[in-house]
Amino acid sequence: MNEQTPNQTPTPGTPAPTYRSWHEQRRAEHWARREARWQRHAGCPYGWIGGVFITLLGAIFLLENLGIPFLANWWALFIFIPAFWTYAAAWDNYKYHNQLTRGGTGSLTVGILLTILAFVFLFNLDAGLFWPVLLIVGGLVLLGTVLLPA
Repeated sequence: MNEQTPNQTPTPGTPAPTYRSWHEQRRAEHWARREARWQRHAGCPYGWIGGVFITLLGAIFLLENLGIPFLANWWALFIFIPAFWTYAAAWDNYKYHNQLTRGGTGSLTVGILLTILAFVFLFNLDAGLFWPVLLIVGGLVLLGTVLLPA
């Protein structure tokens, strides 16, 4: 049989694994990458947000079914989902670089814009009053991308 060794250097004192085919090697490398990804996200502080969001959404639906009007535009809550993930991406970028970079600024800006949009729809605010805020945020982002490191 044709035995191959992986591209990785084994730790001293352990024999190198052998594979019968390149399929097995690819499969082992795939699972090693997957395990590393799971280990990296094992302490993820964002996992509880989904449970809180679904619980709050269920409470809103229950109040609506009981005849207690809570929010007229409850669907606007779904805009907070991508907003939250952009905030998480900005935070991860900040933690990785130990400073706010252009990528982090872009993610933070999208999160702020989505949050403003969600509040406008959620509370039936006049969008005509808030479009200048969107311009201000956009201008601050342009300044931030020029002033911040890549």
